[in-house]
Amino acid sequence: MFEDMGFINTYKIDLHTLARFCLMVKKGYRDPPYHNWMHAFSVSHFCYLLYKNLGLSNYLEDIEILALFVSCLCHDLDHRGTNNSFQVASQSVLAALYSSEGSVMERHHFAQAIAILNTQGCNIFEKFSRKDYQRMLDLMRDIILATDLAHHLRIFKDLQKMSDDGYNPKSRTHRSMLLCLLMTSCDLSDQTKGWKTTRKIAELIYKEFFSQGDLEKAMGNRPSEMMDREKAYIPELQISFMEHIAMPIYKLLSELFPGATELYERVAANREQWTKVSHKFTIRGLPSNNSLDFLDQEYELLQSQVYTTCSFIQY
Repeated sequence: MFEDMGFINTYKIDLHTLARFCLMVKKGYRDPPYHNWMHAFSVSHFCYLLYKNLGLSNYLEDIEILALFVSCLCHDLDHRGTNNSFQVASQSVLAALYSSEGSVMERHHFAQAIAILNTQGCNIFEKFSRKDYQRMLDLMRDIILATDLAHHLRIFKDLQKMSDDGYNPKSRTHRSMLLCLLMTSCDLSDQTKGWKTTRKIAELIYKEFFSQGDLEKAMGNRPSEMMDREKAYIPELQISFMEHIAMPIYKLLSELFPGATELYERVAANREQWTKVSHKFTIRGLPSNNSLDFLDQEYELLQSQVYTTCSFIQY
């Protein structure tokens, strides 16, 4: 992907340095159910697909596209399977380091990326001028911080206004906001895939959520509904997430890039599948006190159905 996107030739990236960097990034991921290396690779691959299908070079500068792609690889480095709220509530070391600035985990992910770049033989930007190197780090910081959904919600009105007024590729502010939107679109890209994949990803996400909820209970705290394996009703939570977060993101993306319309349609189709699932069960109908068992039962009911895969992601 680095080669196909032209980064190696344009920025004179040494292949051995690139290999060491990628291996160090892979090693930098822990193994929670969802926020692991496979998620990072999937997000990065989706970024590659956006580049190939949407003509990002017409919207962004080359260095910004490189920053986006590398940020996708690094955006969840050393994720512990717990969110920002947990870090603060548990008074973790990371919270002590970053809580005053907000986005605790995202700042940690960026710090881990910098640590890898500072490791001998791993700096893929070593041929950059001092000015370009500093700009790359600034871009990566802003892009990785944009993976905090609280940040996305804060800037969504500005993103919508940018779309309504017309995107201006000469505006640094517009390019900065577009990078944030693209990063979020990549981070949530599992919602654009076929139903079977989307359903499986939901299982991994809630396994991770429920593990955090168990830790919160052990600490004497009450977890939120989505983190509580005894209370979470996954279909309704997924429908709410898709209606309030995912669908608006891909709707906005399709307004900026007509070629992304199919992504929005796929998210909407998956939302309809969760609605069908929700109609089959109620809270009282959960097969046990573990919400994950619900997904197993749901899958048995729907596995015979066939859903087409979005052609956009078959590149």
